[in-house]
Amino acid sequence: MPSSASEGPAPSADAAAAAAQAAAYSTPAAAYGASPSFGVPSSSGGPGMYDGTLKSLSEKNGYGFIVCEGTFSQYKRDVYVGQQDLPESAKVGDILRFEVSLNAKNHPKASKVTILSSASS
Repeated sequence: MPSSASEGPAPSADAAAAAAQAAAYSTPAAAYGASPSFGVPSSSGGPGMYDGTLKSLSEKNGYGFIVCEGTFSQYKRDVYVGQQDLPESAKVGDILRFEVSLNAKNHPKASKVTILSSASS
């Protein structure tokens, strides 16, 4: 008797564990241990301003990404930031305040970036 299309091999334990880990880190809060003030619209920076954490920075490529709950809930992705838009002293882990606009692909892009608090060295 032929098997139905819905039957198939069960996922391996490794695959299930990898999927669970990927799901756990698919949101900024899970990956960066969100606190109540993490990645929210800025209350003192004015409309359109957000606070988030510099997640990555590639000097070689000239850009990085900011993780922010507020923008992630809207755009389902981290915010791109060009190195030219970052303060010179910015480093991964810094808490930043930034304005969001959309690029040609409708992806979020940071501008007017300032450092609110610096990551410990």
